[in-house]
Amino acid sequence: MIYPKIYNNFSYILNKKTSKSIIFFIIFLIISFIIFVIIALKYEYYLYQSYFGYVKKIDDSFYTIIYVPKESIDKLSKSNLLVDNQDYSFKVVSISEEYFAIDDKLCYQVILDFALKQESKIENNIINIVLKNDKTTIYHQLKKGFEKWKG
Repeated sequence: MIYPKIYNNFSYILNKKTSKSIIFFIIFLIISFIIFVIIALKYEYYLYQSYFGYVKKIDDSFYTIIYVPKESIDKLSKSNLLVDNQDYSFKVVSISEEYFAIDDKLCYQVILDFALKQESKIENNIINIVLKNDKTTIYHQLKKGFEKWKG
């Protein structure tokens, strides 16, 4: 088969006009990628971990018991506690030595002490506890996810 001369003519290929819509599309993609990289590196947000806990009366005091995954135990002391969108200071009373398997994760039983509202001080009352962790960026989360996926 004989090919036309334009496919072998490099000067024709180099001087060929490109459509303006293709040029605008490529410029738009480059600008969008640059904006995404800037946002991924600079935008900081808080990470939240949500747990269901229950209230238990131990030695005439009310404590909250939650089950925390093994990898999140070290972040527990650096977190802020939120219950019903109110910030509380809390103290970790104890962390169990044995672990429990919950949803295919190894979890430790953690007993927390904080100022419960009077209406929440009911034996076996289930409350939603949210732990507010340090700020992070999209870049750090992508990096952490890639390392977890890779290894």
